[in-house]
Amino acid sequence: MDQASPPREVTAPAVGHLSSGFTLALLAAAATAWAVGPAYAGGEWPRTVTDVNGHRVALDAPAQRSAPLPPPLGTFAVAISGGTERVVTVHPWSQAVMQAGALHDYFPGVTDIPTGAIDAGFMPNIEELLASAPDLVFQVGFLGEDVLQPIAAAGLPFLTIDVTPNDDARDWIAMLGEVYGEEAHAKAILEWRDAVQAQIVEALAELTTEDRPTVAHVSGYGEQLRVVGGTHYRSWQIEMAGGMNVASDIAHHSQAIGPEQLLVWDPDIILLHAFQADLVPQMLYDDPLLQDLTAVRERRVYAFPVGGDRWEAPVAESPLGWMWLSELLHPEIFAWDLRAEISAAHELLYGHTPSEGAYARMLRVSANEGSEGHDRYRDD
Repeated sequence: MDQASPPREVTAPAVGHLSSGFTLALLAAAATAWAVGPAYAGGEWPRTVTDVNGHRVALDAPAQRSAPLPPPLGTFAVAISGGTERVVTVHPWSQAVMQAGALHDYFPGVTDIPTGAIDAGFMPNIEELLASAPDLVFQVGFLGEDVLQPIAAAGLPFLTIDVTPNDDARDWIAMLGEVYGEEAHAKAILEWRDAVQAQIVEALAELTTEDRPTVAHVSGYGEQLRVVGGTHYRSWQIEMAGGMNVASDIAHHSQAIGPEQLLVWDPDIILLHAFQADLVPQMLYDDPLLQDLTAVRERRVYAFPVGGDRWEAPVAESPLGWMWLSELLHPEIFAWDLRAEISAAHELLYGHTPSEGAYARMLRVSANEGSEGHDRYRDD
């Protein structure tokens, strides 16, 4: 994109400038329905739960000591089970985001959840896992028997999750609802998730390819620079929110590149990996090698928000990330009231609402200081 080029004219779809009214009404109704009482009754037990890979577990009663090993299942488990009481161990990545974010505000006990039962490569530490005495273990199913066999050999019941280029979190939510006997809560979360996605897709239905900004999702920096490829959830998220992933032809989840390739792609917008809290837009704005990038010149580099978990990943709060991203990509179409959306979503998910100062922290207002359009989320 030439610096002197005039902005593209975009015709908003027939639904007009999309705001938050319908979504907030749905969230209020869902939260009220969930608050009525427990979702399960004695007649529904025992039950057998089957995961997406065909593993089956027979449960006599709702799980009370679950071990959601793969992130982000730790934050899902806290949300759907209603707190930390039924979670006996999590991945260190899950605990790190819970300690630093909204879940610590709501459930200070996240600090005390052990993390030694799984390592960064998803290999379980059976000694630590057995010490936590779980009645049910969750593990990834896409890495083969190496990470499952030790759990089976220890005689522990387990269910698995997969991660594909689509929104697999829908499967996880439904499964956790069954396991914890919280089907009504899970159903309310799924209905909210579906409603937000449907609104975004409908609003963008008539958008042409020329009207979709090009986007790069970047992790690492310098010699460690990586971009998300076309087979990653984050690529799906970019496309669903009205962008085009410049690295969509890469047939991997992510790939290392040099700054030269980023300059060749010249994305309109760059999104920064939220797992690296120290990776912020100003680093790219100050980099002399990147000054010719359109996203740098136009200051359209953004660090993804982090609430109860990182919004860029398939998490319980994903619809908030979709709203944030769709509004950044298409402010001419979307006008979400994100503070109100966060408050209502957290009431549904966690039974709590943020303190006044928490909104700016979640939306990473300080990290995104000076990035185009992001000052709309400031408190003042």
